[in-house]
Amino acid sequence: METKPLAIHPCGDKNCPAHWLAQDWERCNTTCGRGVKKRLVLCMELANGKPQTRSGPECGLAKKPPEESTCFERPCFKWYTSPWSECTKTCGVGVRMRDVKCYQGTDIVRGCDPLVKPVGRQACDLQPCPTEPPDDSCQDQPGTNCALAIKVNLCGHWYYSKACCRSCRPPHS
Repeated sequence: METKPLAIHPCGDKNCPAHWLAQDWERCNTTCGRGVKKRLVLCMELANGKPQTRSGPECGLAKKPPEESTCFERPCFKWYTSPWSECTKTCGVGVRMRDVKCYQGTDIVRGCDPLVKPVGRQACDLQPCPTEPPDDSCQDQPGTNCALAIKVNLCGHWYYSKACCRSCRPPHS
């Protein structure tokens, strides 16, 4: 790894006993939020104007400047969600919702990645709705083509399930 030339020496430009020389900090290892930055810290000696690397103990390990430091860039963009609402139906398929907002620090902003946006609504099905017991006295309404309703599977529709209640009734098991 190439080191920068010794630009500043604490003791002239010809001779300098072993001392710690810290290079400039590298960039923070993150573009947002908390991260770490590093730098090279070398034990150097200047003899007859020539820099030479020495071992750490010669400079005094207790005096060595830190090679790592925490750093903080601007706050990150982050999706936050509220808890889910109750299901809109107590039986059968309903919907539940929640707020989904993009924050940067404490501010609501635009800028979060839409590809990882959490869903704000989803179907919910707590339990099947109770079905009414078959009514043995029910009759198909005259004028309704109940044979056709059965053929094209319309018994699930509320109108045909009432108008053709006898034809649409499930067979007794």
